[in-house]
Amino acid sequence: MKTLPPFVQCLIKWPLLLCTAWLAGCASAPPANSVAVVAVLRTVNPGDLEGQHAQTRQDRQALRDAGVDSTAVAAGRVVRVACAMMTDGTWGGLGILPSGAQAAPGSVWRLRVAEVGGNDQTAVNALIDPLPNLTWSGKSAYTFVPNWRELGRWSNIDPVELPKDQRGHYHVVFSHFLVSCRP
Repeated sequence: MKTLPPFVQCLIKWPLLLCTAWLAGCASAPPANSVAVVAVLRTVNPGDLEGQHAQTRQDRQALRDAGVDSTAVAAGRVVRVACAMMTDGTWGGLGILPSGAQAAPGSVWRLRVAEVGGNDQTAVNALIDPLPNLTWSGKSAYTFVPNWRELGRWSNIDPVELPKDQRGHYHVVFSHFLVSCRP
């Protein structure tokens, strides 16, 4: 069997090594025992935990394992949360609000990451406190331009520019702003 010349081997080996190192540094979740910034997607109600859908069963089991009972769900203390690790790369799970607290969809909170979760396990973590100055999670990252052809443009959308105080805190995920997991 013939071997490739050293020059060709180098052309193949180094890009593969660099790509592997880059992918190894690519995070899909905030690290355990850290604090992340998350957006509240919605409040989980008791009806959301009924049924036999795989995600529903997984959420029920995760809440049981975390010691969260049905009274916390009924009180509106369990919310679905998410954040962006990178563009179109999200992490999420269930957040438990402090006693007496409420959270509107789109509100942004700091969350103590005790569980990272995964495809087969929903992460259940405690929300710490709200970050009321971050207000753009869930908003569209693009506006529609109805007369784009008449304007001689190549696209029918324009990117939305974030206000200066909001820049650097979001990624665009599936055409909407989602708060970055990193504080």
